[in-house]
Amino acid sequence: MRFKRWPRFVFEDTPRKRAALRRKQQKERDAFPLLAEQIAESQPSEDEVMLARAAAWEQQEIRDRNRRARKWKEARSRIASFSSNEAAVLRHAWNCAPYPADPVYLLDFLHRYSVGRFTLDTLPFDLARTDPHGRRQCIRETSEACDG
Repeated sequence: MRFKRWPRFVFEDTPRKRAALRRKQQKERDAFPLLAEQIAESQPSEDEVMLARAAAWEQQEIRDRNRRARKWKEARSRIASFSSNEAAVLRHAWNCAPYPADPVYLLDFLHRYSVGRFTLDTLPFDLARTDPHGRRQCIRETSEACDG
């Protein structure tokens, strides 16, 4: 089944992010000039903010990856709920689909089939090889065009 790996990103502490934080904190102090000293005392340091952002980034990455894994499992279980013939045709069609190899697109494709928006004989696209981004490699008329 067509699958696109989810890239991993690491939080980067950059001078631009630190400059933006300084501007933000300055705006907060400027909003209440009589309380500027008290506001400055309560504001966290740049290092504290960047460490907190890095930790929050890592936690969000974990949540996003877990959510994506759950969607893939849901899609596979939905495919398994169809008859063996339907599942085989739908898997083949997914391998040739012009959509990104993302679980949300696969779930939408399966939902549209389930509600009758198309049938196994009238797929909403021509069967052709696609890459994980959904870009067409070549277009042919027969169902054998996609080896996926």
